[in-house]
Amino acid sequence: MSVQIKPFGTTRDGTPVQLAVLKNEHLEAHIISYAAAIQKLLVPDRAGRPVDVVLGFPDVAGYEDNGGALGSVVGRYANRIGGARFYLNAEEYHLTANDHGSCLHSGLHGFGRTVFEMELADAGDAAVVLRAVSPDGTDGFPGTVTLEVQYSLVGSGLMIQYAVTTDAPTVINITNHSYFNLNGHNAGTVLGHRLQLDAPEYLETNEHLIPTGTVLPTAGTALDFTEEKTIGRDIGADETALHYGGGYDHCLIVPDSGLRHFAWLTGPQTGIRMETLSTLPAVQLYSANSLSIKTPGKEGADYGAREAVCLETQDYPDAPNHMDFPDTTVTPKTPYSATTLYRFDIAPQ
Repeated sequence: MSVQIKPFGTTRDGTPVQLAVLKNEHLEAHIISYAAAIQKLLVPDRAGRPVDVVLGFPDVAGYEDNGGALGSVVGRYANRIGGARFYLNAEEYHLTANDHGSCLHSGLHGFGRTVFEMELADAGDAAVVLRAVSPDGTDGFPGTVTLEVQYSLVGSGLMIQYAVTTDAPTVINITNHSYFNLNGHNAGTVLGHRLQLDAPEYLETNEHLIPTGTVLPTAGTALDFTEEKTIGRDIGADETALHYGGGYDHCLIVPDSGLRHFAWLTGPQTGIRMETLSTLPAVQLYSANSLSIKTPGKEGADYGAREAVCLETQDYPDAPNHMDFPDTTVTPKTPYSATTLYRFDIAPQ
């Protein structure tokens, strides 16, 4: 196993961006310090040929110019906070509104637009650590927050470990927003990918994808992936939830606790299968319904809608505005930590 850190260019304001290349006998992961993003992830297909299974850009400008948070670590608060406001300890906080009057992925200055410090992890590990600080008041959020992200190759898996500390009470929800296409990053639609999710419930939302507070069963709906099916089988069903999301863009609840399995995703052309495990209580299933890019992706790719799928492990969206949702408050005495593992093999034929 090995880790190399080298330059990846600079941002428009001249900030250097670094690239870490992690390798072991199974995988090769490229991590950049801009947004702590997964820029490339090479996985062997059924013939042993390496396939890049994440969408991304060849340079820093691509990440600065395009939305979608491709591969990025997203926070302080991933997903949506309704009305761009919440109360904490009887004080109201007003956030940057950037999505139908709500705050999406922390507004305009979240970790998804931050250059992290990068360093090697402990000697002997195929791992890298990235750190960034979000000052008190950034996009309206309270507290000075420090986020540490560690990427490690663990056998045939890429492990992501998050740790957050704060100097004042705040709310935290961190995710990785990688867009996966297990047939290859430039292989077109993922509607033929097979997906199985151990998620019997989901959060009902309004038309702007803000949770109503109601938890509904997936059984009998297009959101039921408890038995494996293709992503495309029910994506066009005449259901209100799908109309609101333009396809899949829903928070599904993952039962139990600890680092546990909850998903299988298989690319039919390559045979690559991805298992997802997490300590987090939910996953946002997003079928890249509105994905479009302004500048070419890797190898000149022109990524479009439904050419990838995201499995964004996270806490509940809009939790600060729902007392019965799991608490996302973090304090100086109660820091935040979470782990997600994406593990790869070849699906049985």
